[in-house]
Amino acid sequence: MELDVGYVNKLLGLKLSASEVGSLLERMRYGVSDGKPLKVSIPAYRTDVLHPIDLVEDVAISYGYERFVPEEFCGYTVGKRNAMEKYSSKIRSLMVGAGFQEVMTLVLSSKKTLFEDMNLPEQPVVETKNPVSSEHSVARNWLLPSLLRVLEANKTREYPQRIFEIGDCLKADGSNIRHLAGVIAHSKANYSEIKSTADGLLENLGLKYAPKSLSHPSFIAGRCISTGFGFYGEINPIVLERFGMEVPVAAFELELDLIAISPK
Repeated sequence: MELDVGYVNKLLGLKLSASEVGSLLERMRYGVSDGKPLKVSIPAYRTDVLHPIDLVEDVAISYGYERFVPEEFCGYTVGKRNAMEKYSSKIRSLMVGAGFQEVMTLVLSSKKTLFEDMNLPEQPVVETKNPVSSEHSVARNWLLPSLLRVLEANKTREYPQRIFEIGDCLKADGSNIRHLAGVIAHSKANYSEIKSTADGLLENLGLKYAPKSLSHPSFIAGRCISTGFGFYGEINPIVLERFGMEVPVAAFELELDLIAISPK
């Protein structure tokens, strides 16, 4: 692994030379070759070293935490709640009031989950350089696949199951966007049920929309609607089969960034 000495000094607030950093790493049983950046050989048993920041931590340990000189904080700020977090909290309360249970899933997913299992063609996404596993190799660009994975893991539990998630997704350019998604799973889950949920949510937020039919491979043809803020409908049986689901599932997904800036 390559390690830039300037990166080490910036994070630790030190002024170590390349030879000093190399010596500190060697004390931690790394192999170090001179160069810019340093070439660090990682012992085979150090499976916890995944990123240069892990090397910086070992430099700090080798240097000695007791040698760091405390400094007074030189800035002053007044904290306040982030506007999007405040808005998300309001929506969270509405979803819980509608009988949904909140879940939290990982931002990292896989192309198989995001596209193949959802009956979609592959799209550009943010990919990790050194994924720990194939199941966590890309950043999700929408939430519904993650919620279906939760349903898959709980398909032996009692129905109906109504779950939702408010979380960040990443566009192909790396920018964040906040999404809300919800799913309903039981033997009689249908388009009308998810429509009433989405309509009730948008009405409580003071938003109106003109429903437009949407052709989305993850949903049954003719049972998917675009709201301008997202979409809702009945999940395609092909998708249900790939997630091992044995009951119908209705779902919706909305972009909260679009909702937050929309005129009320």
